[in-house]
Amino acid sequence: MNKNFFRITGFANIISAVFLLLFWFLYAILLPINEVSTNYHLLILDPDWLLVNGLGVIGFVLALVGILGIFFKQFNDLTELGMFGFLITFVGQVLYNAGIYYETFIWPVLAESDPNLINLSSGPIYTNPAFFIMLILAGSIYAIGFLIFGYSTYKTDTFSKWAILLLVIGVVLFIPGFFPYAVRTVGIIAYAGGLIWVGYMLIKQK
Repeated sequence: MNKNFFRITGFANIISAVFLLLFWFLYAILLPINEVSTNYHLLILDPDWLLVNGLGVIGFVLALVGILGIFFKQFNDLTELGMFGFLITFVGQVLYNAGIYYETFIWPVLAESDPNLINLSSGPIYTNPAFFIMLILAGSIYAIGFLIFGYSTYKTDTFSKWAILLLVIGVVLFIPGFFPYAVRTVGIIAYAGGLIWVGYMLIKQK
């Protein structure tokens, strides 16, 4: 791979980290998150919804670009398990990104048309078993794949072990969405820290 490719993916990781941190903290600052459980449509129809979630969309797309640099930088040293883990991770990331995308751009249209459509407790979308399973599955595939890929990357010594640990911890705590806000906040900070560290190593490679 050309060095410029790794530099580009390195910058993608770093910029991704910045956008994801902005997304997560501005979500709590600019949006009425107290309305999530009872009046989710008010949060979605807030004027800052597209701005805040748009940062998330860009951040996760750049993370998808960035992981290519992590993968190809150690391609010759990865085991079959590591390559399998990368494939699972990549598929999970694509599915997860799709979820962020439609929440950002499609949810406001639905909320404006009929707020009940996106009601978390009684709406037809979130109470649909197939939708709920696929929503959980996307984050779970992403996290499980990254756990396998991260372990294999950790063993290759291509990147700092601490950077990889931060990435794995961050993905596992943040992406599935099972944990409370405080735990997910720790997760996204760890994930962003790992992305910046790995991105720096890709940019400064010899």
